[in-house]
Amino acid sequence: MQIFKKYKLKSFFIYSLLFITTFLIYYFSSPKSTPYDYFTRLADAFIHFRLYLLENPRWLNELIPIGGRYYVVYPPMPAVLLIPFVAIFGNGFSQTTFSILLGSINPMILYNTLKKAKIGTRTTLLATIFFAFGTNHWFLSSVGSAWYLAHIVAVFFLLLAIRETFGKQRLFLIGLSLGASYWSRSTVIFTLPFFIFFMKEKFWPINKKSILNLAKLGLGIGFFVFMDGLYNYLRFSNTSPLSPYSNIPKSQRTESLKNGFMSLKNIPMQLDAMLMRLPHFQSSWPYMIPSLYSLAIWFTSPAIFFAFRAKKSVLMIASWLAIIPTLFVISLWVVVGYSQFGYRFAQDFMPFIIILVALGFGQKPGRIAYFLVLVSIFVNLWGILMINFLNRWVM
Repeated sequence: MQIFKKYKLKSFFIYSLLFITTFLIYYFSSPKSTPYDYFTRLADAFIHFRLYLLENPRWLNELIPIGGRYYVVYPPMPAVLLIPFVAIFGNGFSQTTFSILLGSINPMILYNTLKKAKIGTRTTLLATIFFAFGTNHWFLSSVGSAWYLAHIVAVFFLLLAIRETFGKQRLFLIGLSLGASYWSRSTVIFTLPFFIFFMKEKFWPINKKSILNLAKLGLGIGFFVFMDGLYNYLRFSNTSPLSPYSNIPKSQRTESLKNGFMSLKNIPMQLDAMLMRLPHFQSSWPYMIPSLYSLAIWFTSPAIFFAFRAKKSVLMIASWLAIIPTLFVISLWVVVGYSQFGYRFAQDFMPFIIILVALGFGQKPGRIAYFLVLVSIFVNLWGILMINFLNRWVM
């Protein structure tokens, strides 16, 4: 009993330290507010039983005007989570503060998730630190604008789904968490193969029990797919998740939309943004300036190379089965996520990258692992200082 109490006390200390440290670093590296507070405004609309905004500030350039009503184009899950905060503190509540809060919780969930996956404490802690400060999860959380907050919320629910998969494997709860993630970032739904493959004994061979299990998982996901369809139908008389984008006024559409919102022709553009883009170099101070268009993921998070060192296992295969289809769908999209630090779309499958990185680290991470994590942290710190404090960037 005494050992059990010591274990609980140690766990409490680790989780508390993770949250407090992350929150303080995110908070003090943050601009503290964002003009792109779509979700705070939408939460206030929900509180007043509206699906639309009444105002159209000139800086909110992605609202859809229809008959004097202004609809938010993004899936609404972040606004749903913001409802109690806006109800208590009013519509002036900082969307950035909420982003920092939730962004500080995500590393705690990740740490617990990796522990449930039987990954050693040292590796789990290193991988969690890499995620929190060595990827652009730090930048996205610290700013909290609508596009960024959508990623933070999606990662939150996706981590909950993965955690349950490594735990009790309550299928309806996994489906519900994945569905909630989908209602923040639609592309996250394509990580579903991870859950099917990792828990394949629940779905194969096909019999009454496996069909029932599939139904449980499907019902959880289906609830939010249904809610999304209903939400869009009530707004645009169209249930498609793409219906908000198809209602964007033609005057706001760019030349890149000539091929539609999704096209195979967009793949080279996305791969270029994810793998090839580097900062702007110059001969005078500050010598290196981040590009808000994109930066290669290996540049902003070099420890990601350890993902390719993960040894073959069910978990390794399952993680790639989540990453590949999600990345493929993302690569069809018409824009690369500008403006951003790094390549923000990678957050849609980042938890699986972190799992692979942890597997690549091994139970006893070597010096190269620590070095690359440290480099990743310094690169992301550089980006935050340049963008959030010095206002130095290039397009």
